[in-house]
Amino acid sequence: MDALIRRPAVAFACIALMLVVVLGGQALADTLAAETSFTATGDAMGRAGFAYLTGVRIFASAILWNRIDPIYHEYYGDLPLAEHTYMLPTIKIITVLTPDFEEAYNVGAWVVARRGLVDEALELARQGVENNPKSGLLATNYAQILFLFADDPEAALAQAEIAFSDDMEWRDLFEQHDSYAVLRTLFKTCGEPERSEAVMVEIERLDAELGDRLPPGSHDHDGDGVPDH
Repeated sequence: MDALIRRPAVAFACIALMLVVVLGGQALADTLAAETSFTATGDAMGRAGFAYLTGVRIFASAILWNRIDPIYHEYYGDLPLAEHTYMLPTIKIITVLTPDFEEAYNVGAWVVARRGLVDEALELARQGVENNPKSGLLATNYAQILFLFADDPEAALAQAEIAFSDDMEWRDLFEQHDSYAVLRTLFKTCGEPERSEAVMVEIERLDAELGDRLPPGSHDHDGDGVPDH
């Protein structure tokens, strides 16, 4: 993956510079807080600096992701996932800037895995769950990578159990529904029919709760109930 990331290094030089500035500013804020922690003013400065730079990191990550996401959907949507290596340098930067940016790990692990770089895909998926231990999406993603690419059904089952636990958090019901469909198939394929059935019960509950609502990104401009894409 590192080789794939270095390829367009010149094009991303300015982004790397921004990263240095942001992280350098973060270190300065931390130093201010540490060196003057004996005063309320020092503590306030450190907290304000941390909050400001956190906002900068999140904002920068959102901008970077919003540059590649439309490219994927609007221009290269018909290409095999393995061909979307143009995403990887940006994904690397996003995961450094904002370790809780879930979608970057999810998409990046699949692009790398599809190129046959299984160890790198596992590492990225593992980093995702380590940095986001409550993310149902990334727990499901890690289980898939383990099962489909690493040929490790035992580890995949263990990760699927985590993904299906009550401790997981979901960004919306659609994400939870789609992930549960993946988990149901994984449990069934790995010879866990009872667990698969338990997931199906939850899928049916989500079906009832979602009703006729469209998933995020769908649009119905004509009012005819048919999404336009």
